[in-house]
Amino acid sequence: MPQAVLYTDFDGVINAFGTMSRPITAHDDTAFGLDMAKTICVAEGHAYLVQWSGELVAAMAELATAGLVELAWLSTWQPFTGRLEQALGWDHVPVETVRWYDPVTLAHLRDGKFAAIQSRARHEQLQQRPLPIIWVDDEECTPQRRDLLQGMGLRVPMLMVRPDSRIGISRRQWSLIVDFLSTPERYGQVTLDEEATASSHDGHFGY
Repeated sequence: MPQAVLYTDFDGVINAFGTMSRPITAHDDTAFGLDMAKTICVAEGHAYLVQWSGELVAAMAELATAGLVELAWLSTWQPFTGRLEQALGWDHVPVETVRWYDPVTLAHLRDGKFAAIQSRARHEQLQQRPLPIIWVDDEECTPQRRDLLQGMGLRVPMLMVRPDSRIGISRRQWSLIVDFLSTPERYGQVTLDEEATASSHDGHFGY
């Protein structure tokens, strides 16, 4: 049995945007080094340059391969996560893709992620051994969503992580995730961690 389920976005979480949104400042030493980059072609010939930390991606893959987490994509890249996995070297990593919106009609694109998290939380409520939930998203992990999840009266802890989209998951946040996996009982019902330098931005970068 895994110790928790980990839902991860891609853009702004693994794929860090660097200076695409605004300059990175003194917090750079908290970031994983962005040492990997690749152009990924998706439908209709659109290509996106993505960049990530090989160290971070390897650490995530190790948790999933060791069976410590149930790893799942919760990303607008939903139709193309197979291409992400190939680029990241995750061909043999056990990772699922949550089907949370219709890629043709775009139905549920605005509320589907949160609905998926709520659905999994309700599922875990019914299990003999419910799994703690980790949700990492640079846009949707907000105090408002935390309050709604707390209102569900969860039986196990949930950790929400909102990175600074310019650097993705920080070293501090990754350490927090690992600590949560080891001792979830030390956390409150729903814990929200927002990187201090994270800020809202207009539009959505990436796919």
